[in-house]
Amino acid sequence: MSRQPHEAAWRLGPVSGRIDPDVSVRIDVLRIVLIGLIVLCHGGRFAGVTVPFANPVVEFVLTLFNRGFDCVAVPLFFGISGYLLLRKLELSPVAYGRLLKKKFLAIGVPLLFFNGIWIAWIFVIGSIPLFGSRSFLLQAGIVNKLLGIGMPPLNYPLWFLRDLCIVFVLTPIFLACYRRIPVTGLVALLLLWIFEAPTSEYSVAGFSFAFYAGGFLARRETNLRDTAGWDRYVLPLFAIGSVVVGLTPWLALDPYTLAAFKKAYQLVGVAAFWCVSRAGWIKGNALMHHMASYSFFIFLTHEPTVSLLQTYLLQFWQPTGTVGQLVAYCLPGGVAIFGLYVLGRIFSRIAPRVYAVLAGAPVSRAPKVSS
Repeated sequence: MSRQPHEAAWRLGPVSGRIDPDVSVRIDVLRIVLIGLIVLCHGGRFAGVTVPFANPVVEFVLTLFNRGFDCVAVPLFFGISGYLLLRKLELSPVAYGRLLKKKFLAIGVPLLFFNGIWIAWIFVIGSIPLFGSRSFLLQAGIVNKLLGIGMPPLNYPLWFLRDLCIVFVLTPIFLACYRRIPVTGLVALLLLWIFEAPTSEYSVAGFSFAFYAGGFLARRETNLRDTAGWDRYVLPLFAIGSVVVGLTPWLALDPYTLAAFKKAYQLVGVAAFWCVSRAGWIKGNALMHHMASYSFFIFLTHEPTVSLLQTYLLQFWQPTGTVGQLVAYCLPGGVAIFGLYVLGRIFSRIAPRVYAVLAGAPVSRAPKVSS
């Protein structure tokens, strides 16, 4: 690890080496796995609401996915972002200014565009089923729904980008902690997350901890390649925790107990997902790696795509049985994932510069589609 010998206070400095190729490959394939879980979850929102659960088996499975696996995906994304961003970032006004500019183009522009376009659509063309209406927009406030101020943006999954922008703004605090109190900073953020009021499954405190922890591992040059030894401890714990998550509708846990359990589950789940990413059929899957190049585009455009697909599906089919509801849960999200992947390939081919801007990538890094 690179250090600044003339500055003894620098306890956890930037690293100069490259990311281990195996770690890089696993991060790449995890992008589409995690996005896929999120899209499937959003594509099955009707189950248990518009269409009542067929039986406890369906409720268990869908609770496991919606309140279990998907709740691991988001903090893991923040951890990966911190690992990639904070490993070499310097604590200086110039570096901070460049970071904010870069992230506004990569995150802020897509956030504003994919909110603004649907706000304009609703006002000019009309409401979008299961997504939004003009009266809803006026009541909430157009600016509030555009920027996600005090509420989710109109394109509700993009709250993730809003919170990611907030965490980026906090990076000088994280870098100062790396410089002076790296371990204390990690513990302080963990405690802040653990002891906050259980208002929701996600919070800026939790995201800040995950982001900081990712950078902490990068700057310590922790060996994330050879993780086979984790399996015997992490995977059984994750399996047991997943069963408990699926049973939570019947456990009647109080909010504080449930929140404490879910946070512990997320920590174990992040490690479990990383262990599973080592499997050859995942890490070496060529299709998944190619789809990963379009994962951010899929995320940005999956709403209101899945809302429309759900609406059309329920017009022709009201799934009532176990198998039917499980298939219907996956169908809108699955169709959206592969349909938007194909659309992304076409879009990046015919208008690579526009695609790159809207997908938050430098033009030179727009995905290249082989013929």
